[in-house]
Amino acid sequence: MKRKILNEEGSATIEFIGVVPMIFMAMMIAWQFVAGFHGLMIAESAASEAAKVYSVTADAGEATAAAKKIVDAGGSTISFAGAPISGTNEFTAAVNVRIDFVFLPASLFSGGKPTFSYSADTSGKVIK
Repeated sequence: MKRKILNEEGSATIEFIGVVPMIFMAMMIAWQFVAGFHGLMIAESAASEAAKVYSVTADAGEATAAAKKIVDAGGSTISFAGAPISGTNEFTAAVNVRIDFVFLPASLFSGGKPTFSYSADTSGKVIK
C-alpha cells in the first residue's frame, strides 16, 4: 500500500493539465492589454491628425474625416465614435473611440460585443 502511494507516475500530466488553463488565461489577458494599448495609440494619432488638419483648413468636417480614416485603418478591434472640435482660433480636437474586448464573444451579451470607450484630445491654433 505504501509503495502505491509513493508512486508518482502520471503526476507531470496532472500538473500540466492544471497549469495549461492558467497559461491560456494569462496569454488572453496579455493580448487584451496589447489590443487596448494599440487602440489608445491609434486614438492619440487620430487626435493629432485631426488637430493638424484643422489648424491648416479650419474645417471641422475635414478634420473629422482625417481622424476617422486613421481609426478605420487601425484594425477591427477599434471603432470611431466621433471627433468633436471646440474653439475657433485656439481649439481643442478630441477623438472618441470604442475598443473591443478581444476574447468576449458578442453572443453572450445582448447589446453586442462589449467595448470600452477612450477619448484622446489635443489643442492647437489655426494657422492664418
